[in-house]
Formats: sequence, C-alpha cells, structure tokens
Amino acid sequence: MQISHIESGPASPYADVTGVILAGGRSSRMGRDKARLEIGGVSLFDRISAVFRSLFQCVLIAGDRPDLAGSDLPYFPDRYPGSALGGLYTGIAEADTPFIFVAPCDLPFPDPEMIRAVVERRSGFDVVVPRTPSGLEPLFAVYSRQCLGPMREMLERRQYRIYDFYPQVRVLELSATDLPDGWERSLCNVNTPEDYRRIKEES
Repeated sequence: MQISHIESGPASPYADVTGVILAGGRSSRMGRDKARLEIGGVSLFDRISAVFRSLFQCVLIAGDRPDLAGSDLPYFPDRYPGSALGGLYTGIAEADTPFIFVAPCDLPFPDPEMIRAVVERRSGFDVVVPRTPSGLEPLFAVYSRQCLGPMREMLERRQYRIYDFYPQVRVLELSATDLPDGWERSLCNVNTPEDYRRIKEES
C-alpha cells in the first residue's frame, strides 16, 4: 500500500531528518505484539510516535503495519522483509529527507533529549550511533541516504548485521559520556514477558 508523505510535526531544526519507527518485527520472544503493550496506560507505539512527532516534521513507519498508521503517519512494508536491516533500508529509501533517525517501536521510555544528542551531530557524517558499554546501538541512530548502496549490497548477499557496512561510510560513534544522563533508561527495550513485567514494576 502506497501512502504519500504528509508533514506531521511542527517546524523543526531537524527538517532534513525523517523520524522512522521500526515496526516490522514478529515479536516472537514476547509472544504478542510489542507495539500494543502498555506502560502507564499508553502503548509503546504511541509513546515513541508522540516523541517523534514533537521533534520531526515527517514521521513514517517501516513495516507492514496499517493498523498503526494514520493520515499523517504513513507505513511502508519492508522492501527486504525479515530483518532489522531490511526495515532500516526501507525507512531510508522511503524518506524524502537526506537523513533519518530510527528507533524501534518497543522503547518504553523514549527521551527527546537523548534523540537530540544523536541527531544534532549529523553534519558531515552518514551514521551517528551511540556506543555504550554494551556495544553499538544501530537501531537508535542517524543514517544518511549514502547508506542505501552498501545496505542493499548486504541485503542482496543475505548479510544482516547492520554495522558490517559502517566501514564504507562516514561514521561518528558517541560514547556514553556524549549522551545525556539517563541514557540507559532511554535505550532499554521490551523483548520478553519478563522484561515487560520488570519495566511495569519499575515505571
């Protein structure tokens, strides 16, 4: 289903960045749709979409999720289904802007300040990605359209580890010291029923 892009947010210093919500996963470890899980009476999808709308003029869903879409929030089925890399590729390809900022739909505590810390460093780079003590966070990052070629080559070879193409583009890695306080909470996501129970208890 093809849906035209519609500006959904206010005028923004990030007018060259589209917010891309990844929602193409099967939620197999959770056993039910993670996007619909609620924390404090608000679904995980509504939490991330509200933050994106406050930051970006254009927001889209990468994934075959017409149930989550709206007149100002288009969705696009993955061009290469079956991997996060495929969803990321779709988001970049469908965006009308030179950059995207991507995040998954299962972040219970998306933080605008955390997103700004990544997006504001995009000038001169094709990827801006946090590297925490746990490793790279390639699904909470900025990507430019220059990444499409290397991504496509990987997808055609059925290689799906996102950061394997990084050596072919200009990458800025942000350390934990470059991120605002509370970054750990911003990056936690919900993968299993145990994660969900723990987060609900802590929130």
